[in-house]
Amino acid sequence: MSFRGLTHPYDGSTACTRVYLHGHTFRWAKGDRYVAVMRGTCVEQRRVLIIRETLSPPVLEGPQPLVDAIPAPRGEWSDADLLRSLADTWARSSGRA
Repeated sequence: MSFRGLTHPYDGSTACTRVYLHGHTFRWAKGDRYVAVMRGTCVEQRRVLIIRETLSPPVLEGPQPLVDAIPAPRGEWSDADLLRSLADTWARSSGRA
């Protein structure tokens, strides 16, 4: 799955915010117009700033398939609360909550 405006999900070289909710990883990279959704707990490349994290095993490393791409909301890519709210809305609307 390829989207213009979405950093390649396996690259990991762009600053981003991730949340792990509803059995999926939601990743919003700086400058992206979409939020990447990947099944499971996915770790890509480097991880530099972790404020709070609870990972559910198994933790998947390396390339993982993209499940969906959600249009990014207005706001800062680094706003973890906004990303968490977007993840909750996506899970409810897709029957995964």
